[in-house]
Amino acid sequence: MRLSTGGARFTLPAPETFQPTDIRELSLTDAEQGLVLAQARKDKYTAAHEQWYRWKITQQEQPQAFTFEQIGAWFQAEARRRLGRDFVIDEANRRIVRLLCLYFAEDPRFESEGGGRLDKGLLLRGGVGCGKTTLLTIFSHNPRLPFLVKPCRELVGEYTEQGLPGQPAGGEDALAIYTKLIPRMKGNDAAYNYRPDIGLALDDIGTEDWTARHFGRQLSVVEHVLGYRDDAVVAGDMPRWATHATTNLPFDDVHDAQGQLVLRGIGHTYGARVRSRMRGLFNVLTFPETAPDRRA
Repeated sequence: MRLSTGGARFTLPAPETFQPTDIRELSLTDAEQGLVLAQARKDKYTAAHEQWYRWKITQQEQPQAFTFEQIGAWFQAEARRRLGRDFVIDEANRRIVRLLCLYFAEDPRFESEGGGRLDKGLLLRGGVGCGKTTLLTIFSHNPRLPFLVKPCRELVGEYTEQGLPGQPAGGEDALAIYTKLIPRMKGNDAAYNYRPDIGLALDDIGTEDWTARHFGRQLSVVEHVLGYRDDAVVAGDMPRWATHATTNLPFDDVHDAQGQLVLRGIGHTYGARVRSRMRGLFNVLTFPETAPDRRA
């Protein structure tokens, strides 16, 4: 009589010849031993594969490194995709573009050539229309350190939103997401270099309403967001390079030859505390004064 169990087939003794024993075992033929060993190897592989699969799905892919050349090639392709044409590099922006590529490649030459630090964010500063926002927007989906670009005027709009009756909106709660690392949408992990969170870029600091109100409560929205992000950096909850910005404002007031105020600086607009925080958060990349208005 033959009996199959666990994938192996055994030849059993005739009932009339079988003798019960205390050890409750029977010897195996050579063929039976081979079948049992083969099944055991399969069972062991199955158990090992299941353990490996459970381990694999718990592992998070690690961000990859990119060279300066790779970031440069990516930049040109991304600019072409967004603008529908090649990005024009000239004397007014060549140094800025090179430093941005070095920065997002985390190349030490960024520090030696630009005098900045790779562990700080970026503040692009220059005249109206020189290309600050365009460059920052192109680099926002860079394959190393992606970030969200948020116009400061939109931040103010979200703060001042009144909402529907019985459904309060706006206020400081509306700004909460911008005071910390921003969880990215699920999916397309490779496009975000397997990072669970992204940074934030405040676009056009100084163009927003500095005295925005929500139900009578006045707030300097940019000061509020930058303050929280800087506090998070100090507390170790946010990397310093996760915050970027653009502005037309200089750090200090600009006066004419007669001493008259021509342009309010960051310190004048937001106060010395914000000015100090921004110097701590950002590497300042300034376009030359001769940079043309590319919107003209």
